Amino acid sequence: MAPTQERTWEGGLVRRLILIVSASFVALGTVTITALSAVADTSTTRDTSGDASQNTSTYDVEAQAAFLSQGSAPGATSAQLAAVRADVAEEERLPDYSQVVDNSNERRFSARGWQTLRDRLGVGYAQVSHGGTFAISGSATAPARFRVRIPTSNDYTVYGWWPALSHSTEAARFGIDTASGRRWTSVDQTTDGGDWIKLGTYAMRKGERTIQLSAGGSVADAVAVVRGDVTAPPAVGGIEASSGDATYSTASVSDAPNGSDVVRVARRWMYTPYAWGTCTTYLMSCTCETKKTYRRFGHRLSMIEARQWRYDGGSKKIRNRDRLRRGDEVFFKEYGPYSGITHVAVYSGNGYVVHASVYYGKVVESEMKWIDGYFAGKRYPLY
Repeated sequence: MAPTQERTWEGGLVRRLILIVSASFVALGTVTITALSAVADTSTTRDTSGDASQNTSTYDVEAQAAFLSQGSAPGATSAQLAAVRADVAEEERLPDYSQVVDNSNERRFSARGWQTLRDRLGVGYAQVSHGGTFAISGSATAPARFRVRIPTSNDYTVYGWWPALSHSTEAARFGIDTASGRRWTSVDQTTDGGDWIKLGTYAMRKGERTIQLSAGGSVADAVAVVRGDVTAPPAVGGIEASSGDATYSTASVSDAPNGSDVVRVARRWMYTPYAWGTCTTYLMSCTCETKKTYRRFGHRLSMIEARQWRYDGGSKKIRNRDRLRRGDEVFFKEYGPYSGITHVAVYSGNGYVVHASVYYGKVVESEMKWIDGYFAGKRYPLY
């Protein structure tokens, strides 16, 4: 597909599934819808506490076999991986496009009854805002609305930014106008603030579209749309966004690093090609990506997954995935609870991780639920 051509509104996510299933017919024989449905039904019932003795009671071997994990992709055929990577390559040939809409954009942002506050360089707040101001819903009942311009019908990744306030809601609801109607996603605004948080990737039609945020303790600050699925958020650190607003970094508040700083370092390696057992600037494995990331914060990790798990360095182990925070290292056992650790990643918030993926063939930020066998996380002290 030429870069100037528009892709159909169904988007690459649907096409990618078609490509994978088609490739599977050639390489493996018949793949049934029943098998795919079994994955959806059983994946939500597994105990993901990280305790192997608890996981075995709900671990489904058949569902595991049908589920193509996006970490080290155990059991994937070359045809399946080629189909995924061809779709990603097609996406990358499209012209880059991103747009940032801040709460200060008069023609792009509206929030009837919401109160605008100025962030005084983070004083009194857990994280800083985007552009220096943000809006809180207070007693307002009407949603806040961000208007974004979609240049071509395609897949777009949507990011949100807000300061993490202790009195905000733990279930702020973003509604995104997609090609198939409005899609809702909830985020915890008491955590993971002061940076771009990935909300998801959606097929969107060309034209002016709305991203709305429900009231009820929510904080409206900024949103960004970036064309493509495997894409990075807008850069941080004084970049001039399409709105002309500056992006404020937590570095302006404190020299002490935090989880957002870890994620920013991890994202610097995005698009780097994957290579097993390799650790260079141009090729890296999953352990290399985490090794390079945490080395910036005083930790020297091994290139072996199990040794990264055994490394202490003052770390705290996180067994419950619901307690993960930005910057935590995440460990997976994709062959089952009694197997060894096969994949590692950096948690980037809202259920997403940054990792060097065999499935995608590069460093990406993707949804953690598509990596099988969550084992545990680790939180390192940052120096």
